Amino acid sequence: MSSPGRFAGRLAVVVGGASGIGAAAARELVRGGAQVVVADLDATRAASLAQELAGGTPGAAHAVAVDVRERGSVEALFCGLPRPADIVVTSAGGASRSAAFDTDEATFAAALQLNAGGFWRCAQVAARAAVAAARPLAIVHVASSLHRGPAPGLAHFAAAKAASVTLVRCLAQEWAAHAIRVNAVVPGPVETPMTTPVWDAAPGLRAAIRASLPLGRIGEPADVARAIAWLASDEAAWITGTLLPVDGGLEVAR
Repeated sequence: MSSPGRFAGRLAVVVGGASGIGAAAARELVRGGAQVVVADLDATRAASLAQELAGGTPGAAHAVAVDVRERGSVEALFCGLPRPADIVVTSAGGASRSAAFDTDEATFAAALQLNAGGFWRCAQVAARAAVAAARPLAIVHVASSLHRGPAPGLAHFAAAKAASVTLVRCLAQEWAAHAIRVNAVVPGPVETPMTTPVWDAAPGLRAAIRASLPLGRIGEPADVARAIAWLASDEAAWITGTLLPVDGGLEVAR
């Protein structure tokens, strides 16, 4: 858990921050003293979370609607900030299930546009602002253990996430000279509003997933949020280009 004052004076933007891992990251950053912008396609949910996070502390959090598939929307988000962000968390993503035989061009392109393109746009626009202001920046991307495959019914999503983790490493190398760190967390199975309905609909699936994890439980958004906060903090000041598994031991069990 973030200690009070850990992020004091820092401006953090959590993209895809209205629910799931993004919302947990926003909570963790506010707890550490950051001023947090909850940016999400779901403006109503983002506003509700920002109001909750702000509590009795004026300015602690506010919400902005953003569609990471549209460059103009991303630019409006970052240009509307009072100053360049110190921390950017990119958690927007997802895809509908589709067998590889049945996945059409539009579905494949949409997965890339959201999961890889969305990260690319946010990272690039935020980094340009940081460089123009000669300020350091910590970017933390929320990837997925599915980027390594196999991913039955989600090959398009896995491919997009693989592209995003390659971008993490490329951007980390190119932008290091500008004091911009780019890292990713790689969550395993985590209970979120996207995964819960899928697991509920398949009897025995949740138990099977749990049995596959050496630590014996499915992750919670807070598990990933704590790793995000650490990568964004000064404690990780000499870390960039890292893909940090937060997966209950899934990677070592494969």
